[in-house]
Amino acid sequence: VTCGYTGIVSLENKDSMIRTVVLHSTMRVIPMLDQLRKGLQLYDLPKIMKTHQDLCLPLFVPGEDDEVCSASHLYLPSGEEPPLNIINFLQDYLQEIEDSGIPEGLTVGRIMQWMTGQRHKPVLPSEKKDFVINMQFNHGCDTRHTVCFPTVSACSRTVTFPSAHLKTYTEFKNILTLAICHGQTFDRV
Repeated sequence: VTCGYTGIVSLENKDSMIRTVVLHSTMRVIPMLDQLRKGLQLYDLPKIMKTHQDLCLPLFVPGEDDEVCSASHLYLPSGEEPPLNIINFLQDYLQEIEDSGIPEGLTVGRIMQWMTGQRHKPVLPSEKKDFVINMQFNHGCDTRHTVCFPTVSACSRTVTFPSAHLKTYTEFKNILTLAICHGQTFDRV
């Protein structure tokens, strides 16, 4: 119906409904692709794309997973075991943000900006190889106070989680959301 089909929805009209959806999609996509082509010509990018196909191909053709992900190198002082609940909470949190975008305006890219100082995963292979987010856990936090927030050092791409204050997913979600939305990216060096 949103594609413009006004007939009766039934199996007998399946072909007609499919044609309507395909036509609608085509009519929406062609102007977008045309606009993209014109935008690329502005900087003579089609010529660059022809001469450097190996560099440009991954930018336009799906293949390797270039999505921001939560895979991280764990830095654990003195051989301590990582609090797996916090790692699971972080993965669940990122998945929830990616799926729903709630709270409004919070994206995985914005979380990356908060943690590392950049919103995207590096594109160049040399940068990808060295791109690691270090996770530390503050086990010695004094719990006499109400809350302790995670701290980030964007320059060294390190996040320190106060494990004493992150016992449940709800606590983790609330504290991390507050830290990201109201904290600053470069608070520690």
